[in-house]
Amino acid sequence: MYNAPVLKKAVEVLKFIVKDGNPLGVTEISKQLSISKSTVFGILKAFEEEKFIVKDKATKKYVIGQELFELSKNVFKGGELTTIARPFLEKLVGLVDETVLLCAREDNVVKVLDAIETKKTFKISCPVGASFPITASVLCKAFLSPMNNETIKNFLKERGLPKYTEKSITDIDLFLEEVEKTRTLGYSLDLEEYLTGIRAVATLVCTDDVPAGAVCTVGFSRSMSDDKLPYVIRHLKNAAQQISERLSQFNLKQ
Repeated sequence: MYNAPVLKKAVEVLKFIVKDGNPLGVTEISKQLSISKSTVFGILKAFEEEKFIVKDKATKKYVIGQELFELSKNVFKGGELTTIARPFLEKLVGLVDETVLLCAREDNVVKVLDAIETKKTFKISCPVGASFPITASVLCKAFLSPMNNETIKNFLKERGLPKYTEKSITDIDLFLEEVEKTRTLGYSLDLEEYLTGIRAVATLVCTDDVPAGAVCTVGFSRSMSDDKLPYVIRHLKNAAQQISERLSQFNLKQ
């Protein structure tokens, strides 16, 4: 079998950036992968031109870019994401007794791929196919969290942070602090920031460490109380991890 050395090295570099998850420089990548700096620089330059990665102007380090999100989304364009996630979502609804949404980012909107409602009388209903603006609090924090802060700041400067409710965060720096919490904790939180009287928690699902969508639990504030939130978060993160593991297994079989 013919083996293209440069192509193989390029794949190694991209995988390393994705799996590490932190901003990486040429020297660090070169050292970790035992690839010359000149070769790493050329590979990074090519990936940057294709928007697979972006370079932080201040630190000169690289992180994953928007094009990778688009590619991961296309892997599941036939509905495999929904099919794989469904049983885990159903179990999650049973555990937390709140409505659960499976969402995917499409450009500047977030679309609902699947929605499973709790059986209780007072609940949140959302049809499959519904869309939210990318700036909708809990989903915005989740989907932007893999990006570096400079890219996020530029993105939000272009689109703005609307004041949906009295609790909406409209200051970009304060919003970035929330994104940092999302990275650290592994989930995003919306305490009536998008809709008054409604709380939501979201976390990403990934295939081989690349985001493919997000799982979101949403309910009325009186139901998603401060006491209940830790329980919801624990089971939400567990469901997302299981979905991610299954997605990666599915991807390996392709």
